[in-house]
Amino acid sequence: MRSSAARLALAAGLVAVLWSVAAAAQPSGPIRLTPTRPATPPPATDVRPAEDPKPVPTEALPSPGILTNAPGTPQGGIQVDTLQAVDADALGTLSAEEGALPTTLWQGTPRPVADRLIGLLPALPEARVGRDLERRLLLSAALLPEGPAAEPRLLVARAEKLAALGEIAGLDRLLKSLPPRINDERLIRLKLDAAYLLFDTNGACAEVRRALGVSRSEAAQRGQAFCLALAGDGGKAELSLRLLSEQGFKPDPTYDALMEALIHGTRARLSGVKELRPLDLALFRAAKQPPPPDAASSRSPGVWWALADSPSTEPGMRIMLAERLEAMGVWSVERRTKVILEADLPAELLDNPLSRAEADPGPRGRAILRRALDRQQTPLARAQVIDKALALGAKNNAYAGEARLYASSIAAIPPSVDFAWFAPAAARALVVAGQLDAARGWTGVIEAPRDDAGRVAADRLWALSRLAGGDALEPWRNDRLLVWAERAKTQPEEASRLARLLALMEATGEPVDGRVWRDLVADGDRRPVAMPTPALLPALAEAAAKGRIGEGIAFGALALGETRLADLPPPVLAPVIAGLVRLGLAGEARALAVEAAVAAGL
Repeated sequence: MRSSAARLALAAGLVAVLWSVAAAAQPSGPIRLTPTRPATPPPATDVRPAEDPKPVPTEALPSPGILTNAPGTPQGGIQVDTLQAVDADALGTLSAEEGALPTTLWQGTPRPVADRLIGLLPALPEARVGRDLERRLLLSAALLPEGPAAEPRLLVARAEKLAALGEIAGLDRLLKSLPPRINDERLIRLKLDAAYLLFDTNGACAEVRRALGVSRSEAAQRGQAFCLALAGDGGKAELSLRLLSEQGFKPDPTYDALMEALIHGTRARLSGVKELRPLDLALFRAAKQPPPPDAASSRSPGVWWALADSPSTEPGMRIMLAERLEAMGVWSVERRTKVILEADLPAELLDNPLSRAEADPGPRGRAILRRALDRQQTPLARAQVIDKALALGAKNNAYAGEARLYASSIAAIPPSVDFAWFAPAAARALVVAGQLDAARGWTGVIEAPRDDAGRVAADRLWALSRLAGGDALEPWRNDRLLVWAERAKTQPEEASRLARLLALMEATGEPVDGRVWRDLVADGDRRPVAMPTPALLPALAEAAAKGRIGEGIAFGALALGETRLADLPPPVLAPVIAGLVRLGLAGEARALAVEAAVAAGL
């Protein structure tokens, strides 16, 4: 009788053969999500077709290269070398149009410092602009910092930070551009996880086959069973599952239940799901099983991405997560809108959208209003819906996201005196969304304020416009600031808000009159605030003064941290904004100033 080890080896070899045969026979197109069944007549009711996994679409990209200081380059210039000949740590995938930073961004920075700063970058930054700068720092091609390489290598550190940020599409694109000779296990794991999170099943199964060629790890074998089930080979998938048990791997209740549901087309029986992994999320989607209600409580933006993108997720959760991802800058407005329009909302919620949205101050209420906008046929009716949405957004601490959501719709309405009532709200939303040319058209039809409330609103719009565009949007009005400061003397909350605004203005280079400050000083105006380590702001100032872009962005991101912008004091915000200006990132500095002002209620 053969020993159990021999039987195990024989069974493993059989599965490997079956897997290779299945791989060879696999069509080049999308993989079928469910086991093949006899065809049945379509139902009479309108039902969505079964979802098939599709590769994530990617734009046509030039062949990636690395910028290196090559010996013999004339006048110390820069040349493009192939990946095979140089260190892949310098790899980047962003083009200039996509916001790539200069290739000299680490010039003057010792490599150990660059390694350490990348590892320290906040994973959940509250500042949208700060997060975007982190993303660009990690995805830009750059000359390597000076000094010997350390572990983990720079490329690995960048990839791991991109995963922590939830920048899954950027991570996937970066790792797919690597040459085949790069076989770091950490990068292989990240590449497979990204494919699972993006539900790129072709990419995921290709990575599984690659991993199995190196080792028969538990993760690779579980991925193998998943891919066999996707291909409709339920028998082979079940054999793979039995082999996992025979090899002594511990039971995985969540994985096992979802695999059974995928193979047999049944409902998964789950209990006590704690933390969802990338493979779990792909299984939920492939098996068309709704994730557990508490799945969104995860602290991982990558998990939020997969949940929001999956049609299997409960509509309310998808809407909420899509809003969260867009607010962070992980998703675009267009992607959030797509989720809103796809959501299966009860018809009664859409019948009286204005009152329903008023009663529901959360993401679903905001989604109802966005759905209502597409039902309106006239500019007047559309303006009324947008005005309501912006007002509710401001009331519920979601104004900036709503401004971005409706900016293109506002820009499509021709500014005119007939819409003077809407002009202040329209101009403010466009300024906050960064559509300054469109905002200029609306500021031209704003009527002069007739009461104190109108003057306050006009002052705030002027201030935001100056922060966003300077002279290109509004002329400087020192007299306006002096009157505002005089009015704020007796209003401590307004005085504090104006002082914050002045600090942001000075940081962007505005000529703030020093006399304004003295009217805003009040007795006992002290409060506890969160301050960074004493070394951080001087280090930021030094990096900005010397033009060390990578260092400056990293120190600025560390100063902003994961603290709400509304809670960051001006002595932190102002140096970060001023540092960005000195680094040649004036547009980003102004955008951060506007973001901070809106967060503070301006």
